[in-house]
Amino acid sequence: MLRTALLLLTTCIISSCSSLPETNFSIAELASPIHPISQLLPKDKSTTSLSILRKKTKVSGILLHHTKGLSSEDYITKSANSGWLVHYIVDKKGKIYGVEDPGTSLIKAAPKTDASMVHISWEGDKEDILKRPAQKKSLLYAIAKTSQEFGIPITNFDVGSRSGIFTHSQAKKKFGGFLNGSDCGNENVLKALLEELKGSYFSEMEWKDRYGEWVLRKEKPFVGQNGEVKEPSYDKGRSVTPTPKAELDSIEKTADGLLPEEKRLKYNYRGAITADCVVLHFTAINDYDGTLRVLEKRNLAATFLADKDGKIYQLLDSPLHMAAAATGTNRNCFQIEIVGKDTEMLLANPAQTTAVSKLVHELCQKYQIPLNNQRIESLKGVFSHTQAKKKWGGSIFLDAQDFDPGEPYMKKVIETLGGTYYSEKDWYDRNGEEWILLFTDFQP
Repeated sequence: MLRTALLLLTTCIISSCSSLPETNFSIAELASPIHPISQLLPKDKSTTSLSILRKKTKVSGILLHHTKGLSSEDYITKSANSGWLVHYIVDKKGKIYGVEDPGTSLIKAAPKTDASMVHISWEGDKEDILKRPAQKKSLLYAIAKTSQEFGIPITNFDVGSRSGIFTHSQAKKKFGGFLNGSDCGNENVLKALLEELKGSYFSEMEWKDRYGEWVLRKEKPFVGQNGEVKEPSYDKGRSVTPTPKAELDSIEKTADGLLPEEKRLKYNYRGAITADCVVLHFTAINDYDGTLRVLEKRNLAATFLADKDGKIYQLLDSPLHMAAAATGTNRNCFQIEIVGKDTEMLLANPAQTTAVSKLVHELCQKYQIPLNNQRIESLKGVFSHTQAKKKWGGSIFLDAQDFDPGEPYMKKVIETLGGTYYSEKDWYDRNGEEWILLFTDFQP
């Protein structure tokens, strides 16, 4: 609390200051000419075509990017050809290229932040700028100049406010709107810069509300009202509630028609679902019991779990109890986990695939669920966990190549049942910006 209070006081002081932030250099030493970024653009592109007007008063933050080893020319060319740009880029020699008026130029580089941000990139990879004094000094100048001009706090504490100086990586984790989860901007570089500018740097676990609503989550499964860690506790499931009767034909049951007790999951009741869709996952764990342990430890839940031998077990007391497995879909969908380490392992198990297909068919027939995966935003259909993650995030890991349980597997199941499978390029509005993971070849 004390550090937060001091930060807020510091922020107020910095925001109202009319001079450049104090640094270990004099401003005269930092100052560097800014060359037109149009010098790096392809001949058929212009800053006008890659930006729209905004009010200067909208600017409240800086987002730091880097070229990941590309030259400044290649980086700007790839950005422009994909409809992106940055306001400033600092090359390896310390030469700064920039747009004429960053305050009035809204440039697309990181959806969900662009309206508030000035995007600044540096040429290089990892932390190598810290070994190039001239480049680092020019980057400090670009940041200090921008911070002073727009009253931007010299801190990375609260990216949710969009007020401060942040890496693109931090913005990705909070808001999504990215091509992949690779490092962008580099936290160690930002730390060095903020310290040079006499600002306040916060590590990831100190970022404001890091266990809260972030696209890339940090999990704290069992906590008390004041955030203290508690021992796991459950109100439903194995050894907690009476063993229920099985309601579906395609799941395992005892001779008495009950769910097998030892296969049930201990979980916490979250409400009932609307039963409009099905989401398929793979466990990335190679055995049934290990999957149960992980789900219980993380306070997660799936509706069904398909074992490697082709037997499917209902984990929850009722198939209509809400699972906790795929953000954006839990209130509407049945969640089916499939034991297997990867897509190839699932595809090589025909008995398991047949059983999963039979369950999906029964659910679709009973609850009138469409057998296609075109419009996940409608929450009506049969979808992969990857499609849900790309739309809504909410995972501890996200990447453009993150296929769970694998689109070839989804195609096999849906088409086996006579449904219509849509590849990613044909998902509804896949090129739109209302996706956590973007469908693009490049992003700055």
